[in-house]
Amino acid sequence: MTDMSLTTTPLAEIDGSYANREVLAGEISQRLQNGREQEVFDFLRECDGSVLNQLGYASGELAWETDAATWLALARLTVPRGVLLREGQGAGRQRNDTFSRELCDLAEQYLAGTGAQKDALIFVMRNIIDRLAYPGIPRQRVFKLLEWNLALSRAAGWSDDQGYNIVSDLVRTLDHTADLIALSGTAERYFETALHVFKCRAQAGDLRTRWSPWHDFFQQYPEYIDRHHSALGDPGLILRRWDAAAPKLRGDMLASLMQMMRWYEGADQAYVAETIDQLVRIDEAFLGIALRERPYNVNLATATLIWQRQYAGLVPVLLPLMTGSPNSVGQYRELVLEMLSSRPDLIQSAVPANLDQLIPLLGTDLLRTVLPDVGTLIGKSASKSLRDAIAEAGKSLAIADIVQAGWLKVRNKNLRLACKDLLIAHPDQASASPLLAAMLAAGQLDAATASSVEAHLAQGTPSSEPQTGEAALARLEMQAAGIKRWSAAIKPLDTPHTLALFQPLSEHAARAALHLAATAEDGLPPLAGALLAQLPVEARARLALHLVQLWIGSEGNPKLRFVLQLALKGADDRIVDLLSETVFSWAKTRKQRAVIAVEQLAGVDSLYALARVLEISESKKVKGMIPEAALDALKAAAARRKLALAELLDELTPDFGLGQGISLTVGEASYRVVLQGDLSLRLVDAKGKVSKTLPANKDETTREAWEIASGQFKTVSASLKAVARLQAPRMLAALVTAKTWSAPRWTQLFLDHAVLRIMGRSLIWQIRGEHPVSFRIAEDFSLLQANDDVVTLPPDAQISLWHPATAPAGEAEAWRSNFADYEIVALIDQIGAPAALPPEASMSAEHVLAPAGLSVVQEQLAATLTRCGYRKGPVNDGPSIDWHEWHLPAAQLAVHLENGYCSPMMELGTPVDVHGIRIWNTDTGATVPPASLPVPLLATLWSHLQLLNAKRKQ
Repeated sequence: MTDMSLTTTPLAEIDGSYANREVLAGEISQRLQNGREQEVFDFLRECDGSVLNQLGYASGELAWETDAATWLALARLTVPRGVLLREGQGAGRQRNDTFSRELCDLAEQYLAGTGAQKDALIFVMRNIIDRLAYPGIPRQRVFKLLEWNLALSRAAGWSDDQGYNIVSDLVRTLDHTADLIALSGTAERYFETALHVFKCRAQAGDLRTRWSPWHDFFQQYPEYIDRHHSALGDPGLILRRWDAAAPKLRGDMLASLMQMMRWYEGADQAYVAETIDQLVRIDEAFLGIALRERPYNVNLATATLIWQRQYAGLVPVLLPLMTGSPNSVGQYRELVLEMLSSRPDLIQSAVPANLDQLIPLLGTDLLRTVLPDVGTLIGKSASKSLRDAIAEAGKSLAIADIVQAGWLKVRNKNLRLACKDLLIAHPDQASASPLLAAMLAAGQLDAATASSVEAHLAQGTPSSEPQTGEAALARLEMQAAGIKRWSAAIKPLDTPHTLALFQPLSEHAARAALHLAATAEDGLPPLAGALLAQLPVEARARLALHLVQLWIGSEGNPKLRFVLQLALKGADDRIVDLLSETVFSWAKTRKQRAVIAVEQLAGVDSLYALARVLEISESKKVKGMIPEAALDALKAAAARRKLALAELLDELTPDFGLGQGISLTVGEASYRVVLQGDLSLRLVDAKGKVSKTLPANKDETTREAWEIASGQFKTVSASLKAVARLQAPRMLAALVTAKTWSAPRWTQLFLDHAVLRIMGRSLIWQIRGEHPVSFRIAEDFSLLQANDDVVTLPPDAQISLWHPATAPAGEAEAWRSNFADYEIVALIDQIGAPAALPPEASMSAEHVLAPAGLSVVQEQLAATLTRCGYRKGPVNDGPSIDWHEWHLPAAQLAVHLENGYCSPMMELGTPVDVHGIRIWNTDTGATVPPASLPVPLLATLWSHLQLLNAKRKQ
């Protein structure tokens, strides 16, 4: 449908650019249908070449697409300018001799008028030659036109096997195979087209005789078989060329045969199988080498054929081929089981790296049969995933099966570890535990593994927790002394300063703890945890800080990542800011290492640490895997606490003990830490003297106590500032999503909380209900309305942040006056929040629609969306960023502003179309209808579109 306002606009004044070509084409089509042909003809003669080119791409039930006469009339005007409009099926079906000859004349005139330049030759070959075909066209004319096409190609500087080959419609008019064969002899490019046409006609025939008419041709052009054997799809032709083929070509032909085995069925597949059988008799060794060199060509049909025929030289190749990649094992499951059931010894030829994928497929009986051979393979592999697979599959076996397989008698480290894993995981612990104890008693396990076994055997006993004290320390030192060789990974840490941080452990025990962490497979071995447990709490925290600093100082060196396992054993909030800053620092250059820092931060698992993880998840400074890892960490933390994510996020404002009171002691002096109204801290001594910092210390005997107290005060002060900084975005999200709290929960969070009760004084709250009541928290923590009347919370009240979009007339002005009178600086702008809602016409079932034709240059789009909290979406094909996202994790919502093509690189001045906003439920993945959104959120989203509309490209 064309805009009615365009019908009186001269065509030359209508925008004919890429973005508007469909509009212009539609208007031209309508004028042709309304008898205004001359106006269109005059425009096409004079319009700019770029506009005409854009019209050549327009489509959609246009007048020239449905009527051949109209298309040809326009072609008379556009061909001389090197453009053809699209020809729809309706017009194409009306081709005839008159049409063909006139179009041919137009092409010849165009070539003559341009001096047959290369661009003109290309235009004719791409756009005109194949359009000259029509039903009943004489074969002599077809050959003449195809000869002309070759001549044009040669004139353009191409050889006969190069250039454009758009002649399929012409070739399809040749009804006889003899004509296709004759044409194939003129140029290889025509052979390719004739081959395709012939295959389409003959695909239902017998494959054994399909190509018989072509045999003389292939006798004359045998190289065509070499180059097109895959497309020909005839095993007999491959067999004819086998003796003359070089080794590489034979490998290619064999690959084609295996593909035929995959796709052909019945008699055709039998024909391929006969051919492969003949090749095996000719040179079985060559086929074995070719299969090994190109395992990706093997498929189930080919493998089944080899197994059924029992080719002696090829059967041993099968299992390595079928287990050559993790993804291939499952594809061959039935055949693998059939083979191993009759020949268990073949499992020895499986690829060890992927044996973990094969083991789960075997089943109990077959696994029991192959256990001795599997044991041999395990002995040659240090793969943890293989041991895990055996441990899981072994649960279905009896312990006696493991004993009978002889695994426990073999003195091989890899097999011992597999036995240990299997015995620990086995459900029959009454039988497994004595065997584990025997392995311990025989000294068959290294110190780390032995400690894991001891911990397993001690489960449920009072002594299973790490013991401290002199006796425990002496016992652990003795165990650590059994470790004689150190991993090379601990060399950078083997320094006097680092080892001293492990005191009271000896330097040898400290090295043992480092070694155990460096060589651990699944978390810290119990021995390492027991060694760290000997350190006092403050010493563990200092060690954790030092280790994290070392890892960050190495720029996240993967070889030092093991120190993070040790750090988590004693870390406290003093490493939180360090890790958080590191995440942002590495966000662009070391994304994967930044993700590790996020995981380490979440591993501290304190409220402050998780609050900084939340900050990362919502920050516009990071994107991709980093915020995703942060959100996953928050979900895991919520699950550990058996809370919903929204409930956890409410908890992530620690008061750092200020609610109960913090005291710092240095020798005989004691100081209370007091929170001020501006969220700063003060120290108050026993005499009531107030100071901003801890008094200087000159007593050497209390130096360590002073350093601990000073460090604690600085950590709380810095952490408090960071937490305060996080509250504005948190409260803004609560405002726009209309988050509610029950009265008891709200009281706990915002009246009883030492920190939030201060921040909450700059917010306007509301009791939800039929007659909402808005209020603020006064300086004395009473609840007051805008007119200073006292509010009492009903026990069953639901509380939310007040929003002007749901407020009665005059209430916003009353609060503006109240805040001005009391000089309150709002934490977030509630009074000025957007209140206008989108009109009904701007809401569909799934979208809040952008204003019609909204287009914004890329730099202004990026700046506006960044201010509104959006991040770029993923880069898709094009490449293009097709949407920008704003996450609201507490509400489990993701807002996607959907746009047209937007380059991942900033292209200044480039317009980007804005389509609208779609909202997703991140829990279910379903679209949320705009009509069901909270009113504040709907008003906010509409304001985002209006901000962009104000930047509209004129």
